[in-house]
Amino acid sequence: MCPYCSTRTPIHQTGPPDLRPLSVLRLTDTEWIQYRKDSGRGDTYKLFDREGWPKIRVVGFNDDTKSVLGACEPVGEEYIEVNWSVMDSLLFIGQRIEDQIHVALHHWVLATSDGVVFKSFGELVGQSSAFKTNEKIVLTLLVPSDLPEFLNSHMKEHTWNRLTPETTTSSNPLKKAKAEFHLIDPEASPNWKAYLDQRHKDNERVAEGLEDYMGEDLPFMYEKIEQAVDDVLLCTDLSEDERQKMHDCVVPLLPDVQDDGWGNVRSAGVLSRIYSAARPAAVDVYMRYHYRTRYESVEFFCNVYYRAHASVAKELKSSVPQSKKKLNGFKSLLEMGLKDLPPGRRWRAIEERSFDIDQAQVVGLHHILFGSQAAKRQGVEEGGEKHLSEKFGKADMLELMLAAVGVAFTTAREEEDDDGYDMGEMTWEGLQGSERWLGRNIRRVCGIEPMVGDDKDSEDEGAQDEDEDEDEDEDSEWEDEP
Repeated sequence: MCPYCSTRTPIHQTGPPDLRPLSVLRLTDTEWIQYRKDSGRGDTYKLFDREGWPKIRVVGFNDDTKSVLGACEPVGEEYIEVNWSVMDSLLFIGQRIEDQIHVALHHWVLATSDGVVFKSFGELVGQSSAFKTNEKIVLTLLVPSDLPEFLNSHMKEHTWNRLTPETTTSSNPLKKAKAEFHLIDPEASPNWKAYLDQRHKDNERVAEGLEDYMGEDLPFMYEKIEQAVDDVLLCTDLSEDERQKMHDCVVPLLPDVQDDGWGNVRSAGVLSRIYSAARPAAVDVYMRYHYRTRYESVEFFCNVYYRAHASVAKELKSSVPQSKKKLNGFKSLLEMGLKDLPPGRRWRAIEERSFDIDQAQVVGLHHILFGSQAAKRQGVEEGGEKHLSEKFGKADMLELMLAAVGVAFTTAREEEDDDGYDMGEMTWEGLQGSERWLGRNIRRVCGIEPMVGDDKDSEDEGAQDEDEDEDEDEDSEWEDEP
């Protein structure tokens, strides 16, 4: 019989929240030993419970919970501590807490001090920002009756834009855009009104998406895009204030990523819009990623596309490429993948890559996003500050476009530098080995001197079969298989 709800089953079944205080729900030592035995859950959680490992401190929110924690080790303190590891899961941490408080984790949740409530125990600690700190981690234990009060005072909210719009009484669209979006070296244009309307609409779309994660950590793709964008901006000649302005120009419209629950990305469809800070213009970037390991083969592709809006004169569409025959106005920036061969014992991983943007297209995109070269020359001749287009190089721009869809890539500019990805805690299989290929192509179209060894592949890059069939299946679709 369940000790919590008196049903005939020995283990508590999920149902309506039990609003009784923790002290009432706490089992005796004997009851807890029997409950653990009946649960049959095993001891896997003890693998990460080792002496000398870092500890999480768990505190109570109400007096009753604090008294229960005070009765545990260390006795007399209103908290308990449990070991944890970077390879841990919230479930394992919760089970260690259970063993100390003798209350099954069906009856309580954990929360961070900044208002993130872990509503389930299915998350890996590596996917939560709460565990990415060098300071001692402190979590609050909440029973269901605590939630309204806790959320009212601690609810974590998310925003994307860092800068607050300035006020203006002007009805001039350019002046309004400059005040609201902190433009840099803006050019005169009759299309600033359309730019204002479209950017408002896109910002509202992002804000509505972020509202879905109130009281939770953001999905990692938002954080990945933000970190990748910041890393690119930090390597430019922009001032700190200008970097914040350019950050707000990157608008993540569709950060859709699916992983396997263990940090391995299976598929992604990410759409971002990069607004110009100098012109009523924008560039959309879309990344499509797919990776599956089958019994006798591997499926992989990572394709990046762009769609230029040289002038935002009307409402912009947010459609994405559907297939190679239906790109919806996008052009290919790059494509990486494995040749589509029949699975079987004779299957081999044959890499296929194409870098499809050329130097003239790069120059055009740079003008769209950062303004005219004439304005740049005029600023230099007058001895004034560099124009935006001079502070932001062409290679910086391509890196920003990749960062906008979560692909963090650094292009080597000097011989002592290395081309490389920084994809964070999540694993993006298939990208490894393409670093030199991507770096040398970015250098080629951006007018950067080639590096020694640019004519060679990366050390771990697979050799191509000389007899490889170059024909592509133009009718192939990009639908992910379950």
